[in-house]
Amino acid sequence: MANWVQRPGNTKRSQQLSAKAGAGARSSIEISEEILKRIRAGKYAPGDTLSQYELAAEFATSRTPIREALRFLEAKRVISLTASGRAEVATPTLRGVREAFQIRAELEGLAAELAVDWLTDKDLKNLRTCQDGYAHALRRQTTEGKASKWLSYNETFHTIIATASHNERLMEFISEMQNDAVGPILGYASQMPHSLMEENIKQHEEILSALERRDGKVARAAMSNHILRTTDIVTRWMEAG
Repeated sequence: MANWVQRPGNTKRSQQLSAKAGAGARSSIEISEEILKRIRAGKYAPGDTLSQYELAAEFATSRTPIREALRFLEAKRVISLTASGRAEVATPTLRGVREAFQIRAELEGLAAELAVDWLTDKDLKNLRTCQDGYAHALRRQTTEGKASKWLSYNETFHTIIATASHNERLMEFISEMQNDAVGPILGYASQMPHSLMEENIKQHEEILSALERRDGKVARAAMSNHILRTTDIVTRWMEAG
């Protein structure tokens, strides 16, 4: 049997290379979260095909974690997988939009009512900044690729209010709805003519005004009305083809 002496330098070098190779590796969950983020931002539109080969190359990984990531997203109903493994971004259904937004209206309406007791002056200032950015993005009708800036402002506006409810379980439900259903639907809706969303600017103002007055019941009604009206706008646009 041949004698082989492992040199300390070789061992150290191997460990360094191994650590470097693994440093940039991303788990299947992290990859699924990044893909979902892109869908929510409108960068991947309904009907777009997601190539496992291209994703594996982009994330510098094998196809195994990519397949696992896609299965996670299929379970969330944001993509569909064929028997051959072909992945396609799912198109929201009218029923799915209505059901998701009915639940959202109740959850976020309650959050707005609770938030009046907790919102700080800084929170209200941040809400105003989001509202101004939201209105500006819609009125200029600017987009970045398939994604619209209003999506980011809108999400932040709603998140500030949900967080200010100080109800952890409620925040969890709202976050889950945003990640699994609402975000992808709004990413899809970002393809709408922005003029259809002009009404939403006024509704945000009504919500913010009620919060500034610390009127919980009016804030709740304004938030619920805003979300239900958004449902009508999106579903009518979908029905119109």
